[in-house]
Amino acid sequence: MIVLGVLLALGAQQAVEEMRIRDEVETFRETIDREIALNLYTYDVRVRQHGCIVDVLGQVERWLGQARSGDPVPGMETSGPYALSPYRSAWDNRNAAVFQHLPAALRTKYAEFYDELDNNSRLITVEGEAWNRLNPYAEPGPLPLRDRRTIRAIIKQAAYLDATLVDNVEVSRGIARELGVDMARPDGMPAELDIRLVRCDPAVADS
Repeated sequence: MIVLGVLLALGAQQAVEEMRIRDEVETFRETIDREIALNLYTYDVRVRQHGCIVDVLGQVERWLGQARSGDPVPGMETSGPYALSPYRSAWDNRNAAVFQHLPAALRTKYAEFYDELDNNSRLITVEGEAWNRLNPYAEPGPLPLRDRRTIRAIIKQAAYLDATLVDNVEVSRGIARELGVDMARPDGMPAELDIRLVRCDPAVADS
């Protein structure tokens, strides 16, 4: 009877532990899925500017063409695409033991999404740096050949990064669909952001 009692107690303890783990896994999935949903929104903000970016780069291209004559050109000023910071605290602070209780395929998909997030975050940083290199050309005046070559390289880099990010976002969206996660707008996100994304300010005053 003592042995039976011990076995029953151990069995009950194991059942309680399994229930605890299931609850922690469920909580983790809810938390990480919410974070992915918010990251889908940050991606949406970025790719909704694709058309404007193409338009602005076209303006800069035409402005550069005007500068070939050697005559002064108007100032060119653009801040480049707007980007929200990614959400990743849930992923970075995940409990390794809880994560290991997820099915292997699920762990792989979560890891894929955040690998993509890391890569895209680096691309967005490089993209911002490229657009910032256009800041010195806000003043009107003639453009020497060296500057024209520099700007030409920036245009190509910005166009490449924009196209790459648009493609990469589709990959991330596909991973999210496999996880059953839909985009969610962050709480408190101002409505003015949507107005800003619709507006496409010209890079050159007379464009």
